[in-house]
Amino acid sequence: MKFVCLGRVQEEQEILKQEYKSAERLGEVRLGKIHLFYRYFIKTRYISYGELRQAYLREESGESGEFLLKEFYLMLKAADGGLHKLRMEREVNARAVLAGLEETHKEIKIGFERSERKHR
Repeated sequence: MKFVCLGRVQEEQEILKQEYKSAERLGEVRLGKIHLFYRYFIKTRYISYGELRQAYLREESGESGEFLLKEFYLMLKAADGGLHKLRMEREVNARAVLAGLEETHKEIKIGFERSERKHR
């Protein structure tokens, strides 16, 4: 398995493998001691908690014929300004990831706030 870095700080593959194996699994995401891992299909991406500035849930919906479709994304904002959109199969797993981050990493802002526009 090859790990792809979402942030600036890259780690050695062997260290990542060990942390990944022992990380808490929440759907596509695993919460390690130092890194958040995201596995989707054959790619596993990672970012260190020190590089994360904000995390929130994004819900997108649409229609396919008569069916309402909803998709959930874990949005991660990195220190370098990059915004990463990670598709989650289940909303409950995305919310569990956010709760885990909020509990163990107080420096990461959890949730999305719309900036209010001034109307003239």
